Amino acid sequence: MNDYEAIRHLLANYCFGTDTGDTQRWADSFTDDIVWEGGAFGRFEGKQAGIAYHSGSGDASKSMRHINTNHQIEIDGDTAKVDSYAQVFDQSGPSPTIVFSGFYRDTLVKQGGRWLISARTLHWDSSSL
Repeated sequence: MNDYEAIRHLLANYCFGTDTGDTQRWADSFTDDIVWEGGAFGRFEGKQAGIAYHSGSGDASKSMRHINTNHQIEIDGDTAKVDSYAQVFDQSGPSPTIVFSGFYRDTLVKQGGRWLISARTLHWDSSSL
């Protein structure tokens, strides 16, 4: 798998880990010193704080569907910058409703041959990109 495919796989794993409530799968997307800025959804620093954050959502995340698309990936050695669309749907009712639509801005690093998210910021509108 080339680096671009490995990065897309990483971002998909993050979404599936979120939506299945699989905290370990979700946290395996991060470096130990991750900084996650979610705006209204909160903020945490460090993988252990992220595990507590994700575990605290209980089964609520299992009704969500995170869609991450249109990845703009810029690789520079063992680091990468990625901007992508993020949409989140709530599937708990009779028909899906949009919870959020915006952008992720990610910083990734390659450690031990694996790409990991070292910083993720959620943006509500394109003016911040």
